[in-house]
Amino acid sequence: MTADVLSVGEDMPVAEVAEIISKNKIHAVPVLDENKKVVGIITETDFFTKDSANMVYMPSLIDFMKKGKLNYEDDDKEALEAVVNATAKDIMSIKCENISPDMELTDFIKLIKEKSFNSYPVVDNSGELVGIMTVADAIKLL
Repeated sequence: MTADVLSVGEDMPVAEVAEIISKNKIHAVPVLDENKKVVGIITETDFFTKDSANMVYMPSLIDFMKKGKLNYEDDDKEALEAVVNATAKDIMSIKCENISPDMELTDFIKLIKEKSFNSYPVVDNSGELVGIMTVADAIKLL
């Protein structure tokens, strides 16, 4: 596992979370509550808003809207403000699989096959973050 893991708080703005992931060239970041317990995870794909025809990188959209490049109807302002003010807890995946630091590699590989996630926060018995284990970490050990 990687013991020196970056994490974010639930209330961190989405643009700041995106900057941390981009600047550090990581694929995911655990989200911690005020008690330092893992409550979710944000991956690169969580930053994309999807509809039937388009895919938009949310931090770019937020930056564009903050600069006031568009004129919005009053009906749209509330929804747009929610996007501009989005935080980690608004986009994080709460279906986050935490693992124990004592998990065997073979069990970790079974979990990867079963859940198909790429990053797994490693937590101690009290639920506090102690590291992160990724598919790439497991491959290095094989």
